[in-house]
Amino acid sequence: MSMQRIQNLRRELQFTNTDAVLITSPENRFYFSGFKGSSGVLLITQEKNYLLTDFRYMDQAREEAPDFEIINHERNVNPVITSYVKKFAVQKLGIEFGKLTVQDYKELENLNPSLELFNCENAIYNLRMIKDHEEIGYFKKGIALCDQAFDHILSFIRPGMSEKEVGLELEFFMRRGGADGIKENHVIASGERSSLPHGQATERIIKEGDFVKMDIGAKINGYYTDFTRTVVVGEASKKQREIYNIVRRAQEVALEAIGPGKVCSELDHLARSVIAEAGYGSNFGHSLGHSIGLAVHESPAMRANDHTVLKPGMVITVEPGIYIPGFGGVRIEDFIVITEDGYENLTTATKELQIIAV
Repeated sequence: MSMQRIQNLRRELQFTNTDAVLITSPENRFYFSGFKGSSGVLLITQEKNYLLTDFRYMDQAREEAPDFEIINHERNVNPVITSYVKKFAVQKLGIEFGKLTVQDYKELENLNPSLELFNCENAIYNLRMIKDHEEIGYFKKGIALCDQAFDHILSFIRPGMSEKEVGLELEFFMRRGGADGIKENHVIASGERSSLPHGQATERIIKEGDFVKMDIGAKINGYYTDFTRTVVVGEASKKQREIYNIVRRAQEVALEAIGPGKVCSELDHLARSVIAEAGYGSNFGHSLGHSIGLAVHESPAMRANDHTVLKPGMVITVEPGIYIPGFGGVRIEDFIVITEDGYENLTTATKELQIIAV
């Protein structure tokens, strides 16, 4: 897959008359080369692919990045980059402005005073919006683990345990199942803390009558997944059921409308209107969903100011929520792939409100 991705990148470079691109971020380095080492940069011209790393990673780089010529550099990589820029008479170099340090930017500029440095981040992220079959395969494995972890945790949660205990059990389950990691912003928030959209696990003790909101994600070969369900420990109150049903209806409305050709901002408005009409518009403050991949949040996002048209191969979460300070909150999140004629929902866990018996 790496050579196809490189060819796609080269086509993007031609549109902007860019001679070469320098890749410095770990996720983009892995995306184009397959190299998982923690140190290295890619230099891709219209004819050549170079991976510059140090002695520690030479063997690993040769194994993981067979489509690249591996270059061993000393402590400072910038003079080596400069030598290749001059070798290929590069006049316009694409770089990731948001990933390169100011120090490295200034040094490249000083070493190459006649070189035009061009921000190529948008071109790269536009390529990453459309996922290939290999990437979708990783997502399917990751979401299957999330589904299984949710089924497992339903028989594990009980009053008297802490949020951290629940979070650790979910992580252990997914790692035992084959995940190479979890997303860093796991949310395990119970009771009144469930009103925190990104409330990470604390020592708070779960009590009878609590909401427990669990936003988790298994990481497979560097690719993140995203999954949220909210449950009630013990009998659910009338207000808890009301809020849960509103969120579920908002998600159903969005899923009924989503598909290729649909506009992200319009889908966000559609789901948001359901919650607003129920009187909770001010309690839904985040976007309806976002893409995901080698980063937890990628483009596009289903929010008011993102007018991206969905295309086959895009992946996106659908995760409306209601958050009431001092009371609690609900979020329901599915992970979908846009197809030629609609979408495939990779999330299979039930969306019926789960009541944990005590």
